[in-house]
Amino acid sequence: MYTGDIEEQLHQKFERVRPFLDEKVRRLTAATEAMALGYGGIAMVSRAFGLSEHTIRAGMAELAEPDTVPSDRIRRPGGGRKTVVDRDPTVLAD
Repeated sequence: MYTGDIEEQLHQKFERVRPFLDEKVRRLTAATEAMALGYGGIAMVSRAFGLSEHTIRAGMAELAEPDTVPSDRIRRPGGGRKTVVDRDPTVLAD
């Protein structure tokens, strides 16, 4: 099968479920697909899903060591944007 066909099929499959996925499930889904494809899978899934290769590798690491990832969280503690007050403490003074 031509790799472009596989990439297009991955893209279509992912677009159907994207609205239902949070960051964590998106990352793990991409990692699972990349692992199933084997060599070159990370790059192909990255293009098809529109995710960075770093994100897919992080998902693969989480799948390899599931006990290290809190199941009740989407992001690691400290992940995501900082609050406005954390970035500029003078905001409350105004």
